[in-house]
Amino acid sequence: MGKDQELLEAARNGNVPVVEKILNQRAKRSGPLASLRRGPGANVQDSSGYSALHHAALNSHREVVQLLLAHEASTNILDVKGSSPLHLAAWTGNVDIVRLLLCRGPSVPNVNLTTKDNETALHCAAQYGHTAVVSQLLEYSCDPTIRNSREETALDLAAQYGRLETVELLVRTHPELIQPYSRGHCTLFRHTPLHLASRNGHKAKWMRWTEQIRKHDK
Repeated sequence: MGKDQELLEAARNGNVPVVEKILNQRAKRSGPLASLRRGPGANVQDSSGYSALHHAALNSHREVVQLLLAHEASTNILDVKGSSPLHLAAWTGNVDIVRLLLCRGPSVPNVNLTTKDNETALHCAAQYGHTAVVSQLLEYSCDPTIRNSREETALDLAAQYGRLETVELLVRTHPELIQPYSRGHCTLFRHTPLHLASRNGHKAKWMRWTEQIRKHDK
């Protein structure tokens, strides 16, 4: 197993001593032949495009994420599907990992990076009802108006999957999101969040969601 693969495997498995050893090997060596003797950099990728930071973020290895960020791992590297480490952390709902990626440079994450399906990390968190992560992403200016390849916003996904707390947070913090679906507004979209919630059997939640709309319209 080469050093690149060893680093990726260690990050995936949360093996802090091995990750630290490999990264420190690269950091300490210098001189004209240093590039031949150093270990791999923090941004090597496997065949799926996953970097060590992707693996650590997906598997909730907090200490490994900290180490990689300290060794200049990029938060904006994309895998073959266009997902960044932030997408994966948002998908799993790990608030601590998301906070590290957002706050612990030196790499500055682009919170509005989109996958090949045009989904942001906010879409990933909202679909699975990770409300605390949604809140963090909004705090760091993730754009809730971005629509994926199916013309769905994060609000649409939260409503479709019955994530009521997430719906309420999005409506409360960004009431403009429901304007296209409110009375007196025309819309080009076939399905409103209300339709999606109702269609998927979230009747009680649908009723509470309509109350949010009603309050906004008054």
